[in-house]
Amino acid sequence: MTFACFISVTSLLALIVDRAVYQDVNFLAQSFVEIRSRLNAEREPGSGISSVYSVFGNLFQFSYFFSFICLVYYAEVLTRLRCAVYLFFIAFCLLGGSYILGGRTIIGLFVLTLLAILVARVVAGRSSVRDLFNVRVLVGLALLLVSFVGIVGYVFYARASVSGLDSATYLHNFALHLHGRAISYNASCEVVWCDMANYLQLSGIYVTHVLWVMAENIADSNSEPEGAPVFGGVLVILAKVIGPLSDQYEFAGLFNSLPGSLYYQYGGAGVALGALLIGSFFAFAVNWLRRRGTVSSLMIFYILFMVLLVAPVLSAFNIIAFVFVLFALSFVGIIYLAGVSMGKGRQL
Repeated sequence: MTFACFISVTSLLALIVDRAVYQDVNFLAQSFVEIRSRLNAEREPGSGISSVYSVFGNLFQFSYFFSFICLVYYAEVLTRLRCAVYLFFIAFCLLGGSYILGGRTIIGLFVLTLLAILVARVVAGRSSVRDLFNVRVLVGLALLLVSFVGIVGYVFYARASVSGLDSATYLHNFALHLHGRAISYNASCEVVWCDMANYLQLSGIYVTHVLWVMAENIADSNSEPEGAPVFGGVLVILAKVIGPLSDQYEFAGLFNSLPGSLYYQYGGAGVALGALLIGSFFAFAVNWLRRRGTVSSLMIFYILFMVLLVAPVLSAFNIIAFVFVLFALSFVGIIYLAGVSMGKGRQL
């Protein structure tokens, strides 16, 4: 766990060096939205990598997820002081990474990871369902959810400000971007509550637009599929180095659920086969976690549960940050198992 935190902090420093020295990002003068917009505009697919610092930083910055997963799952065997130290470094990496990357995806994955490991504790018998639904846990999850919605709204506000648009115009334009229709909104805002209502409505349609994307998906089922909605995140990462590997995805930038993505690319048979495979693998993961309770079984359960947890919104493998999380977990997990096998690590 200490090694994972150390690698994450080192990776964040490497990303800061890459952004500041090789990509001319001014962290003191630019907001996270401006940083994100600049990086998206300047790094086209196939343009290569900006520096070795970028490669190292992106590959290993999410190593702290290993520490966080173990911290929550094995909370009883850790002292309060050790937990506090780990939480400090985890929070530093989470907030620092979100700012450097200029997005909210990492925070969303972090909240879902907490939920996944709480469920893993129940599955393994480390806690009961009653513990999962006690007042403290529910209040904590509710606060995290409200905070995440607030962050989503703030990001929309920041992007609208950078674009020079008022809340009403940004809401209208974004609704059309989400393949929606013209909606009723507060066209002229003179008080802050009016703007807040627009951004709240924007957050709502952003979360729920997956429903009409699915409807559009089914309505256009006879059209030839383009792009790679199931493993799009993996292909986007590879495209940064070797160029585009698939056609432009029709719903790029939108939420298309995992069943919807499978249906779009492989039809009804793909949905049935995907459900069978994921269900079978998850049943194996649950059984392995209950019988063994090792770090390996925990990580396998986490990955498959995250696939199911994210499935109503989109394919987990279409989230670039989650692909990097998987790489980091694999790397740290191999180091951990090697240390245990050589007697230099402690079996949790």
